Amino acid sequence: MRRIKDWIREHYFLLIIGILTVLYMASPLGNTRLHSGHDFSYHLLRIENIKDGLLNGQLPVRIGPLFLNHRGYASSLFYPELFLYIPALFRLAGLTIETSYKLFALLTIIGCFVTTYLCAKGISKDKYMALITAVIFSACQYHIANLYVRGAVGEAQAFVFFPLVVYGIYDLIYQDFRKAWVMGLGFWGLMFSHSISLVIALCTTAAICLFHWKTVVLDWRKLRRLMLTAAATLLLSIGFWLPMIEQLLSNSFWFSQPWTTVTDNAVGLVQLLGTGYYDYTYSFDTGILLMCLMVLLLPKEEKRSGGRKKLYWFLGIGLALLYVASRYFPWPILQPVLNNIQFPWRFYAIATLFLALAVGLIIREKWQGRFRKEAVIAVFCVMVLFGNRYFENANIDYVKIEETAFTEKDCWYSFQIVQKEWLPKKTDLSLFETDPNRPVLTDQEISLPYTEEKKMGIVFDYGYGKGWCDVPLLWYKGYTAHYMDSSRVVPLDLSDEGYNGYIRVYFDESMTGGTVLVEYSGTKIQKASLAVNVLAAAAVMGVWLFEKRRSKKEKGKKPPVTASTE
Repeated sequence: MRRIKDWIREHYFLLIIGILTVLYMASPLGNTRLHSGHDFSYHLLRIENIKDGLLNGQLPVRIGPLFLNHRGYASSLFYPELFLYIPALFRLAGLTIETSYKLFALLTIIGCFVTTYLCAKGISKDKYMALITAVIFSACQYHIANLYVRGAVGEAQAFVFFPLVVYGIYDLIYQDFRKAWVMGLGFWGLMFSHSISLVIALCTTAAICLFHWKTVVLDWRKLRRLMLTAAATLLLSIGFWLPMIEQLLSNSFWFSQPWTTVTDNAVGLVQLLGTGYYDYTYSFDTGILLMCLMVLLLPKEEKRSGGRKKLYWFLGIGLALLYVASRYFPWPILQPVLNNIQFPWRFYAIATLFLALAVGLIIREKWQGRFRKEAVIAVFCVMVLFGNRYFENANIDYVKIEETAFTEKDCWYSFQIVQKEWLPKKTDLSLFETDPNRPVLTDQEISLPYTEEKKMGIVFDYGYGKGWCDVPLLWYKGYTAHYMDSSRVVPLDLSDEGYNGYIRVYFDESMTGGTVLVEYSGTKIQKASLAVNVLAAAAVMGVWLFEKRRSKKEKGKKPPVTASTE
């Protein structure tokens, strides 16, 4: 208890600013209703699907049982959902969907502030500069947009892990890269948060490494650590990315037909410098850009110091990333390769972080350690001033969501899958809305009643001999079907040739009176990759414990330091 009191006494200013920043960013969560957003219904549906999938015996959840009025949608196989198990567990504990999401959003805001502060402090070794960086990145306008305007839950999670990636890049370029695990943790978190943010972080890292290729390639120790980190990160996330690749290779999805282009969504100068929302493009943050102009106030130096060099490095990369977000970047050339980024303004997140680090270094360089607390307070006021202006322009809507909203029959929410990227290409979503309660239908157009089973499956009776029937479940690789009568259990062939992408099950002439079970059993690759993922996590944990124990032993063997008698 005494240690805690001493720590609080020593870090009281950090705690005050941290709490104020978190409370400011979380203020819309205090509404008695839940804020809405462009993609918000979809993400709430994902949380509810994880909860229901767990209740139905799926672990991990592969096929969402609530999607598309119980037809199943493989969002979990394509969209990373590891951290959404947190609000899903809140739901299982009895909390409402509103409370569960709000607690999760609060945790992501706190996580963003904490990781940014720790990583900025690791870079600068200055707690006040780190505090400035954490305030700017946590309270920036694009963070507000993700949380409350766009309802982009995945990108809000990515804000927790971008600082780890940037610290890892800095460690690789300017230090000995002994903390390679920080970069690995950052990419691992992005892998399980938001795939497009992962691609943005990879592109940024690759471009910086290419620019500093001598530092990376010619230093064998750094290169080896980089390759080992990449391999470890891939193994620790193989349970997600390998099954996703398997599904992409197994069928054609709407994902392969882009609904928008990066060229159309790149921002112009007006949007970049504004403070609002412009035809599905977003402004950056005028407050941050104005603070960056303080670099012009720095005194000239005859010989550039290491600190000044790093300042310009962060500033230059941040501005370059804003250029990437703009329409002046050659997106028409890169569009065939990077069109899945969809919106170039998604680079705002990592650009903000580099510029926030630059602002912190500018202030430290300008005032040389003076007015440190005053500088933090001033930066906080600037972010709140421009943030409030952004909140006013955003016009956040609030809705009341009933507890039965996602489970009632013919649920409107169950069809909120945004741009239907992970629907099979042959599936027409509008047909589900006009034909909501389609039964199991045989090739003789006989309707068969069915009951829903656990693990995303249905059971029905069949006794018509050779033929086929369409089962009202969307086909994804991993479904199995079995025919059962009093004497046998026979696996059945199935395909995606059913009505509107449904599963089609085939029977032979001997099947004249039995029960059929169709369920999602998973694939061999899913099971093997999950096992490898778990073993990799256990191995990493074992190595960490071993190194920690060895470090303690080495410290214990060191002779005690004695005072000199000279």
